[in-house]
Amino acid sequence: MTPKNPISISTAPLNRLSDRPYYDLDNTLTLMQRLLDAGAADGFEFQNLAEWDARCPPQSEPGRAPAWEISPRYTINELATILRDSGMPILSIHANRDVGMCLCSDKVADVARGKQLIHESLALAEGAGASVCVFHLWDTWKEHFAPQFLQDTLDEIAPQHPRVKAAVENVPTHLSGTTPFDLIQAYPWITLDLRWAALYDEFDKFASLKDRIANVHLSGQLNGSSWALAPEWFPSQKPTFTFDSAVDTLCTLWAYTGPLTLEMYRPSSNTWENIVAAMQALKLKTSVKET
Repeated sequence: MTPKNPISISTAPLNRLSDRPYYDLDNTLTLMQRLLDAGAADGFEFQNLAEWDARCPPQSEPGRAPAWEISPRYTINELATILRDSGMPILSIHANRDVGMCLCSDKVADVARGKQLIHESLALAEGAGASVCVFHLWDTWKEHFAPQFLQDTLDEIAPQHPRVKAAVENVPTHLSGTTPFDLIQAYPWITLDLRWAALYDEFDKFASLKDRIANVHLSGQLNGSSWALAPEWFPSQKPTFTFDSAVDTLCTLWAYTGPLTLEMYRPSSNTWENIVAAMQALKLKTSVKET
């Protein structure tokens, strides 16, 4: 059987499977290799952590500043070299999460940094051999910003990195009268995140944009031997779809053949063996028989 959809794993939560800090890159690479050796994944989405940037601490999540103080530092070129030398199949890069907050700032210097982070993230994707780069393009908490400016900025920068699809994620928004789907329609490439699609009850709307989906975040929690949307994400509502029904819709009805990127929620609450078995089952589910 061959994979119809490459099964990818986000590196962001991997270190929670060990006793190492989340910014320990060497340990992340070790866990990535173990997952590959176990046949649990076809590749990875590599999270470019703000903790590795020597220029300033994380802006979008100030609570991570203490970790930044003690984290190792890596330049974009150093990260690209480490990933290439590791031989890991990097299917996508998740850009530094400060991009959107910087671009929506009222400060000229912040906006300039946001543009620089876009360039650097796309360059990292090129250097690591990834065909997709995921962006949180707006400040999720800001109530006033200019969507057209964000679109114009990405339209200006992305073509300078033609080998990479700059895929904007449907992250939450507090822009008045607007939902993530409203904002995402402006972009040629999209990362569809199941958690946010469920939160806004917008999954079905993405059928009209299915040809622009470059990456899917299967945000899920392992319950026993199967993946599910975490109930605590939706304390006052019941999602209109399940993890499995979304995968079926994507792969069958929408004929999506791109990466399915698992974002594991609270992986430390499960054993390594259970996670590997569940990943293998997901790979089997999204495979086709060879003829």
